[in-house]
Amino acid sequence: MSPEDAEMRDDEEIDPGEPIAALAKFEHDTSSRLVVRVRQTIQRRTTVGQLTTFSAEMPLAVLRELWVILVGQLDPTGMRKDPRHGAETS
Repeated sequence: MSPEDAEMRDDEEIDPGEPIAALAKFEHDTSSRLVVRVRQTIQRRTTVGQLTTFSAEMPLAVLRELWVILVGQLDPTGMRKDPRHGAETS
């Protein structure tokens, strides 16, 4: 099936046909206040979600970095002797 056939089929599925005459009188324009309120609600929820993710992931990232530093300090394989006092250990 080609993309053109898929687009034609999608158009056929989306087309709702003629509106019902009895329901046509209930149609109202969307107020600008409603659009603003919906947009603010979406932005607020997005911000809260991002802050929640940040506050949950940052302590773990800090602890992980501290652990890497601690393990790096305690790992003696990376240490070398001073060349003035003898041969290198690694």
